[in-house]
Amino acid sequence: MPELTAEQKKQIEALAKSTAEQKIVKKLGLDRRLVQAHLQTINHRRRRSREKVFRLVLVALPVLFFLIFEATLRVWDYGGNLALFVPHDALPGFLQVNANVGRRYFSAAGIKPETSHDVFRERKAANAYRIFVLGESTTAGYPYMYNGSMSKMLAQRLSDYFPEREIEVVNLAMPAINSFSLLDMTAEALAQQPDAFIIYCGHNEFYGALGVASTESLGRWRGVINFYLKLQRLKIMLLLRDQIENFKKWLRGRDAGNSGTNPTLMEQMVGDQEIVYDGEAYRRARQFFKANLTDIIDAAQQRGVRVILSNLVSNVRDLQPFVSMYKTGAARAAFEREIFRSAKLRETGQAAAALAIIDSLQQLDDLPAIIYYEKGRCLETLGNFSAARSAYEKARDLDGLRFRAGNDFNVALQEVAQTTGATLVDMERAFVQASPNGLIGRELMLEHVHPNLAGYFMMGRELCRALRENDFMTTTWDETKARPDSVYWQERGVTALDEEVARIRIAVLTQSWPFVPKERAVPLVYQPKDYLEQRADAAWKREESWEKAHVLLAEDYEKRGEFAAAAREYEALILQAPYNVSPFIRAGLIYTQLQDYGRAHARLVQSIALQPTVAACKVIGAILLNRGQPGKAVPYLQRALQIEPKDGEALYNLTGAFLQLGQMEEARAALAQLERLAPRSPEVIQLQKSFAEWPRARK
Repeated sequence: MPELTAEQKKQIEALAKSTAEQKIVKKLGLDRRLVQAHLQTINHRRRRSREKVFRLVLVALPVLFFLIFEATLRVWDYGGNLALFVPHDALPGFLQVNANVGRRYFSAAGIKPETSHDVFRERKAANAYRIFVLGESTTAGYPYMYNGSMSKMLAQRLSDYFPEREIEVVNLAMPAINSFSLLDMTAEALAQQPDAFIIYCGHNEFYGALGVASTESLGRWRGVINFYLKLQRLKIMLLLRDQIENFKKWLRGRDAGNSGTNPTLMEQMVGDQEIVYDGEAYRRARQFFKANLTDIIDAAQQRGVRVILSNLVSNVRDLQPFVSMYKTGAARAAFEREIFRSAKLRETGQAAAALAIIDSLQQLDDLPAIIYYEKGRCLETLGNFSAARSAYEKARDLDGLRFRAGNDFNVALQEVAQTTGATLVDMERAFVQASPNGLIGRELMLEHVHPNLAGYFMMGRELCRALRENDFMTTTWDETKARPDSVYWQERGVTALDEEVARIRIAVLTQSWPFVPKERAVPLVYQPKDYLEQRADAAWKREESWEKAHVLLAEDYEKRGEFAAAAREYEALILQAPYNVSPFIRAGLIYTQLQDYGRAHARLVQSIALQPTVAACKVIGAILLNRGQPGKAVPYLQRALQIEPKDGEALYNLTGAFLQLGQMEEARAALAQLERLAPRSPEVIQLQKSFAEWPRARK
C-alpha cells in the first residue's frame, strides 16, 4: 500500500479540524484506509498534547494558588515587616533596626524581644566607619539596654579617636536568640556595607530560640533549622506557624486548667533541664555554634568585612549551679546532707575539714556540679584562689541547666578564630584580672551572665583596645585624642532612670525560676514611689518608649529647677540618638540656665549642623554677643531671621550687634523691623535711646 506524501498529510490535518472522514477521502481522492490511519495518528498526538497540558495545569494550580495566597497576605501585610532594617519614621534617609524582626525567631514563646534604637544612614557616607554588633541579651546591654550596652561604650571612645569620621556602631543584638539568628541576619547586615562585625554570643546555644534544648527546637539537623529560618520570609509560613501556635495555646490552656500552673517565659523556653556535660545534646550545640559562627565569618570576609569575636564571661563565684546531676539517684539525699555539713564547717572557720568532706564525695561521684562549687568556696577560704577558680568553673561547666556557656564554648571560639583568621578578644581574662582574687562574681556581674555597668564599661574598653591593636580603621591611632576612663564613665549616658529600670528587670528575673524553686517563685509587685519610678515602671512595661520616659523626666526636672539633672537626661538622649536635633537644642538651652555657656554653645552648634532652628541660632547669637563677639553673632542672628523673620528677640540682638560693630545703616534697618513688630516695647525704646546716644558715645 502506497504511503501518504508530506503534502497529503498536511492537507488531511488542515481538513480534519472541520471536515468528516468520508468527505476528506472524497475531496482528496485518497485511499480511505490511509486517511483513517493518519487521522488516528493525529488524534493520538492531540490526546497526548492535552494530557501534557492537563498535567501542567494540575501542577500549576497549587503553585498559582499559593502565589495568589502569598500575594494577598503581602497586600494585607500579615505579620508585619520582618526585615532586619526599616526606614526611620522621623529621619528621612536613615535606617533603624526593625523592632518587629524578633518575630522571625519566636513562635511558641509568643514574645517580641527588645531591639536597639540605633540608626544609620541609608546611603553610607564616604568618611563613615560602620560596625555591626551581633549577639544576645548581654550584647544588647541587658538589663540597661541602650546607652548601657558595650556598643555604646565603644562608640564613645571611637568618636574621640576619629572626630573627622562618621562612626556608626549599630547594635543588632536581641535577648533570647543564639547563633542561628545571627547567621540568619548576616546577609541583610552585609548588604548595608559594614566595615566590621563584632560578635559576642554563646550563652543561649541551648535555650535560645531554636537551640538544641529549647522548646522551639527543630531537631538535630542544622540545615533544616537554617532553611526554616529562610522560610520565615514567606507570609504563608508565618500564617501556618501562627495557626500551629494557636492550637498549642488552646491545648496548653486546657492542660493549665487541670494543672493550676502558670509557667514563666524562662520555663517555656527550657525544654531539657538536665543536659549532661559532653553528652550528645551538648556536643551538638557546640558543633552548631562553631558551624554557624564559621559561616558568618566566611560570608563577612568574602565581602571584605573584618570580624572580632569575644569569648564569654559568666558569674562563677556568686552563683550556685542551677541543677546538679548524680550518677546514682539513690545517693543524692546523702550527698546533699554531706555538702550541707561541709558548708557549715566552712562557715565556722573549719575550711580544711570541709574540703576533706568534699574530696571524699568527689571520689564517690564526680558528676554533681554542687560538689565543685562548695570545693571552690573551701579553697577560696583557704586562700588558694587559683584552685578555687578552677573549681568554680568546673561547677559551671557541669551545671545541668545550661544558661551559662562552659569553658568548651570559649575553646570553640578560639578554634573558630584560628580557623577563620578572625580577631579574638579575651574578655574573660579582662574580667578575671578586674575581679577580686581573679574570681568573677557580683563585683562585675548582676546574676548569671549579665555584667553590671562597670562590666559593660570594661567590655567597651576592651573592644576598643582590640580594634586599635589589630589596626582596624587605621594603622595609627592618635592616643592624644583619647580621654581618661573617668571621663568616659562620667559621660556614659546611663541615668538614674535606666538604673531603676535595670533593677526592676533583675528583680523580675531573680525572683523567678530557675533562680528560686518554682513553688517559691512570685511575680514582682512594683509600686512606684516618685515620678522617676513612675517613668521607670512605664518604660519597663513598654507603655512608654525609652526616649519618651527620659524626655518626661527631664521636663519634670526643669519644672523643679533641677537643671543639672535635666541636662543628664538630655545628654543620654544625645548619646542614644545622635541624629535627633531635639535633645541637642534642649541640652543647649538647659546649659544656658546653668550659665555653662561653653557647653550651651557646643550643643547648639551641633544642633544646627543637624537642622538649623530659630532657637539654636538666636541663642548662639546671644551667647557670642555677651562674649563681646558681635561679628560672629551676626550670621547666627541673621540665620534665625531667615527661618522666622518676625522673631523679636533675634531682631533686638541683631540691632545691638550692628551697633557694637558701628554698622549704623544695618542697625537702623533691623530696628525698623523691630519697631513694626513692637513699636512701644521697652526693648525698642532702649534701642532708640542707644541710637540717640551713639554720636556722643563715639565722641
